Amino acid sequence: MLWEQYRVQHPDGYAIAQFYRHYSDFTKRGKPVMHMEHKAGDKLYIDFAGEKLTIVDKDSGELRQVEVFAAILGCSQLTYVEATYSQKREDLVKVCENALHYFGGVPAAIVRTT
Repeated sequence: MLWEQYRVQHPDGYAIAQFYRHYSDFTKRGKPVMHMEHKAGDKLYIDFAGEKLTIVDKDSGELRQVEVFAAILGCSQLTYVEATYSQKREDLVKVCENALHYFGGVPAAIVRTT
C-alpha cells in the first residue's frame, strides 16, 4: 500500500523491490519518534498499566491483584503512580483526584490514553 501511494506521486520512481530495499534500510537506521510540543498546564495524560501487580494484605496475608494507574503532565513529564483495586469509575475518580492533589493544580484537559 505504501509503495502504491508512492507510485501515484512518483510514477517513474522505484520499482517495488528497490522501494522495499530502500524502505528496509531506512527503518534499520532507528525507530521513528513523534515529537510533540506541550504547553505547561495544558494536558494531563492518564492510563492504567497493562499488567497488574500483586500486593499482600497486611491484615489477612491474602494476595490481591491491583491495577497500576499513571498520570503524566505533558510539558514537565512530572509523573504520579498509584495502585488501586480496579479500573471502575469510582477508583478512577479517586486516583485522578489524588494525582491532582499531588500536582497541586488542575490542567486544562485530562486525556485518557489507550
